[in-house]
Amino acid sequence: MEEQIAGAAAQQWLAGRWLADGSLDSVAEINGQCLEYLGSMAAAAQQTSPALFAGQLTGWRDLPVGARAQLAASPYLLADAGFDDESRWQAMEQRMVHDLPTFQAEPVFVGPGAGDFIRRVLVFGWHLARANRQLARVVLGMSPGCAARIAALRLQDLDWLAQYRPGWVRPRWEKQPRIWRHLLLAARHPDRDHLTQVSLRGLQLMAANVPGVEGAAALRPRRG
Repeated sequence: MEEQIAGAAAQQWLAGRWLADGSLDSVAEINGQCLEYLGSMAAAAQQTSPALFAGQLTGWRDLPVGARAQLAASPYLLADAGFDDESRWQAMEQRMVHDLPTFQAEPVFVGPGAGDFIRRVLVFGWHLARANRQLARVVLGMSPGCAARIAALRLQDLDWLAQYRPGWVRPRWEKQPRIWRHLLLAARHPDRDHLTQVSLRGLQLMAANVPGVEGAAALRPRRG
């Protein structure tokens, strides 16, 4: 019953009405998985926990199901794969000729099902790069150059990435815990418009590629 209520709340969130054709359904599903992984990490207090937990482990551990569903319904993906980093995808294009750098970031998403989740993020980005680049720009922060390079990849390239570069897929704003603090607080707020306002500013942040400190300030809801 609690999950049904949470799901209904997510459907009613104003931002979800932008695309009534269901284009945001996959975003919400992937976001839900992302938040489940992060919530589990916070509960386990893992030493390798992402920087976004800084000073707010309790907020993650105690996040109600309804608030998590609200946050999952954000109008952008809460996971990222460097969709605005053209040099990364250029290197991927050249993988058949030159191996990618041997250094690779430690994966954030680990455990049962993590490989499938990582591949899902990559495939979703690839799909939008091919089918709807305008939406890719909005919900993924994907630059035009990245979209062109990602769209040219094959599914087997994405399989390779998921297996050998799982660290590419990470929480959005991973090193900016203040942004996540505003999102977590807004998700708990009884007024859904509060979360909508915060998330719309998140879209502005992605579009403008605002540096971290300024971005945290931009996410604070305006008074009045």
